[in-house]
Amino acid sequence: LTSLLLLSVSACSGGGSSKKEPVEPEPVPTPITQCEQTTVDADQTCITVDERAVIAYAPASQSQYAGIAIFLHGAPGNPSKVADIFGAKMIADQFNLVSLAPKGNGSDYEWNSSNNSTSVTPDIDFLTNVIDNVLGQYTFTDSKVYIFGYSAGGFMAYKLACQIPDRLTAIISLAGQYRGDFENCATATAMTIHHMHSQSDQDVPFSGRENGNIASVTDTMEFWQQKNGCGTEKDVLLQDGVTESSAKTDTEIYTSCVKSIGLSKLSLVSHEDDYIAEKLLATYEYLLN
Repeated sequence: LTSLLLLSVSACSGGGSSKKEPVEPEPVPTPITQCEQTTVDADQTCITVDERAVIAYAPASQSQYAGIAIFLHGAPGNPSKVADIFGAKMIADQFNLVSLAPKGNGSDYEWNSSNNSTSVTPDIDFLTNVIDNVLGQYTFTDSKVYIFGYSAGGFMAYKLACQIPDRLTAIISLAGQYRGDFENCATATAMTIHHMHSQSDQDVPFSGRENGNIASVTDTMEFWQQKNGCGTEKDVLLQDGVTESSAKTDTEIYTSCVKSIGLSKLSLVSHEDDYIAEKLLATYEYLLN
C-alpha cells in the first residue's frame, strides 16, 4: 500500500520541476505635470507669476534662445487650447523661442483688453512681469517678444500694442481685433502686426460688434496702417486654407510702412474651428524669420 501511494504522488507531480511563465515588466508611466487644473506635457513646466499660472516650453536642444512667444487664450478658453491652435511647441522649436501660455484673469473677457482709457491695467502689469520673469530664468541671445492672441486673446494683443509697444516685436492675432475707443491708444510707436480673420466668423464678426465695443477688422487695420505710416504698396498672396474645409486664404502685406501690417482673410472658417497650425504659420512666418 505504501509503494502504491508513493507511485501515485510521483505520477501527479509530473516527475520534474514546472517552468514559470516570464513576467512582463510594468510599463513606466509618462510623467504628468499639473499647471493649476490643466494637465501639461512632461517637457513643459508650470511657472507662477503674480499668483497666476503660466505654461512654459523651452526647446531642450538649446541652451540660449532668440526670444519669447506668448500665447493668449480666448474667453472661455485655457492656455493649452491656444497653444494647440497656434502650435506653440512647433513655433518654439523652429524659431528657437521660449513659449509661454499664461492663464487669464477669469473675467468674462479673461483679459483687461478694452481700450477704455489710457491707464495701465492689472493684466498689462501681469504680462510685463511674465516677460521680465522669463528673461531672468533663461539665457537669451535676443530680446524678441511675439504676442499670439486668439479671440479675446487677440483683443488683449492689441491692448498690449497700445500700452507696451517698446517691449514687443510683433503681434499675431487670430479672430480678435481692436476693442475699445481708438483715441485711447495714445502711443505713436509703430507695431508689426499680422491679423487673421474670416468673414464667416459669427462670434467675433469681421465687421465688428457693438456688444463689447469691438471694432471692425477693416477699421483696426486702417488705424495701424496710419500709425505705421503705410503707403499703398503691398504684396498680395493666395495661400492654402487654414482648416481642412477651407480652400484658400487671401493675404495682403503692406510693405511700405515703418513696420509691416498684414491681413489674412480666411475663407469659410468659423470662429471655433479645427485650425491647422502649420497653415496658420504660413501666413505670418515672414515675421519670425
